[in-house]
Amino acid sequence: MHLVENKNAMNDICIRLSPTRGSISVESYNPDGIISKKEISEIDLYYALNQGYASAATTDSGFLPEHCLQVSMNKLEKYYVLWNPELYADITYRNTEYLNFPIPRLVIGIRTLVSGKVIGCALGVVADEVPTPDTIMYRYPFSNVHADGNVCTGNIVLPRYKDPLRLKYFPRYLLGLPDNDDLFEQKNNKLGLSHKQLMEHLKDKDPAYYYEHVLVPNGQTLEDFMIWR
Repeated sequence: MHLVENKNAMNDICIRLSPTRGSISVESYNPDGIISKKEISEIDLYYALNQGYASAATTDSGFLPEHCLQVSMNKLEKYYVLWNPELYADITYRNTEYLNFPIPRLVIGIRTLVSGKVIGCALGVVADEVPTPDTIMYRYPFSNVHADGNVCTGNIVLPRYKDPLRLKYFPRYLLGLPDNDDLFEQKNNKLGLSHKQLMEHLKDKDPAYYYEHVLVPNGQTLEDFMIWR
């Protein structure tokens, strides 16, 4: 029986997996046809396979704004998640301005182009605690926020922040936009009040009042909110 010679064998590297022995070995040929053999670990194999595709290019986030929990990015966009440290804000509902109005603990998602132009945002209510991925979230009790947390900004032209550090001012800007009854639902507050009634009821309360009397859990955690939108 004539065996066909593999003339390219001296250029081959063979990886052998042995399920019975639980081992991985690499065999290589030198010009004399002598085989060299070496056992390697799963980690060695992982790095050997991935280094061929790994790129040395890195993406720099730049200096991040205060209270930034996460930043995700691709070649076109960035998505920041900020924890809002302020528990009072100046809010306008229809024709009434509520200065220093108490608010629950909020997180804000800000989607920007690489130029810094804000092209979308999300708003969520979290437990009043040091944030972790498991921090529970609540329904936003007011208006202009969809069930998934994305904010309806209508025809408002959102700002541009060439310096990411200035994104820390976005929560105050967002909360200061004129509010109405769009997307408001009474089921999103335990008291079952209308929007106007809720504003009047809360205007002289402490922010902690929300957590016992107003907020309704939405079944999600902060980790769910931080998913790219």
